Parts: sequence; C-alpha cells; structure tokens
Amino acid sequence: MGWINPSQQARDHAGKRNLCAADGKPGTKTDPLGKTEDGWRIHESHFTDPGDGFYGQQQQD
Repeated sequence: MGWINPSQQARDHAGKRNLCAADGKPGTKTDPLGKTEDGWRIHESHFTDPGDGFYGQQQQD
C-alpha cells in the first residue's frame, strides 16, 4: 500500500488521485502512477528515466 503524504492526500480528496504530481497528466495503463519515497503519486516512467529528477525514488511497498 505505501505511505501518502498529507499534501497528496489533499490532492486525492480534490479529485486529482490519478493526476501525476510531477507533470499533471493522468496515469494510464501503459504509464500508471506509483508513489515517491516522500509520498507523491507520479508516473512510473519518472522512476525509470535516468535523466529524470525522480529516477530511482519509488517507494518499495
């Protein structure tokens, strides 16, 4: 399940659960949202792109 920070919880409650906190685009079947180590929901592709600032920062459930 993992940890979600209070700011992401507020986004979730405001109807933005499936919008990436990094780029604002919706999660998709081919690029779903995962959780950062500090509790934000972002596209899984951000975690796997070495040129991205979120590279390797995915929460391990």
